Amino acid sequence: MATEVSLTVVKENTTETVSYIQPLVSYAVMDMFLIVNDFALGCSISLLGVFTNTANIIVYYKMGLSESSNINFLALSVTDFFVSIITFFMKFMYNPVLRELSTGPITTIVSTSLSPASLCAVGGSAMMTALISTERCLCVVFPLKVKTFLTPRRVLYLVFTIVAYMVAFLLVFFIDIGAPFTEHIEKQGFYFFYLYAVPSATCFFIVVITTSFLVVRLRKNSKWRKEISSQSERSSDKENKLVKTIIAVCTIFIVCFFPNVLNLFVQIIHPSYRHLDPYLGSLILIMFTISGLFHSISSSINIFFYYRMSSKFKRVFTETFFCTKKNQKAKR
Repeated sequence: MATEVSLTVVKENTTETVSYIQPLVSYAVMDMFLIVNDFALGCSISLLGVFTNTANIIVYYKMGLSESSNINFLALSVTDFFVSIITFFMKFMYNPVLRELSTGPITTIVSTSLSPASLCAVGGSAMMTALISTERCLCVVFPLKVKTFLTPRRVLYLVFTIVAYMVAFLLVFFIDIGAPFTEHIEKQGFYFFYLYAVPSATCFFIVVITTSFLVVRLRKNSKWRKEISSQSERSSDKENKLVKTIIAVCTIFIVCFFPNVLNLFVQIIHPSYRHLDPYLGSLILIMFTISGLFHSISSSINIFFYYRMSSKFKRVFTETFFCTKKNQKAKR
């Protein structure tokens, strides 16, 4: 329940009583939380994501784009790279330490201006994850027909469609509202809700449904794997590793994107749960920084699943960054 505080202000030999609502989370606590969550943890994880996704992009580019799965993972790595690098600068500049400096107003404006770009990248990552899980489900349901209508070229067109949508959203947002977004709060809410929150939440539920289907199908396949020939078994092992990689990536996405979806539904159920609310405004800022931290985690750790599940990725990765192939030739 909101607490109203009264202050007595002396102004030109007169006293005036001013009332204001005390926020649920004090600004001192919020600043301490931002230093730990955003500046320390968020920046570190986002910086890790910049390096891991750069490695992913290089490796999948070297692996080639003849397979739709490589195209999807490459596109996901690109979107996760932008999530990581934008989040790093946004969280680095929006922290209480820099705010107290003479350049504090400038860094705050820059950080606020990066917020739509961050949402754009996160939304693109959600759409790419939904595309990956849906494409794999279609491969399971229609194993003979899927390659005829879901060719690598068409998958590439779908990727470009996602990119075009997010770029259009960003351009329209900046043109219509413009930085530093101090005005037109209602327009901001419209863009964030209908063009980011709703599509991202839709992708979240698509990933939940398709991942659940893949898990059930994978368990069924494991029961009859031993009854097939050795050549088919090797092919099945490769397919199952790909499915396991997708399940792992989607599971991390579901866990890390859940706080964001939860915030969305709380805003729908509780209309006062908004940034400008004098009582809950500080709380929602903390909750969204927590969801931002989870986004950074989701965008940074996929490389570990790629390396563990894909022998080809592991081979190309070690040859690229550890020069194992060149070392073997030198020894000979």
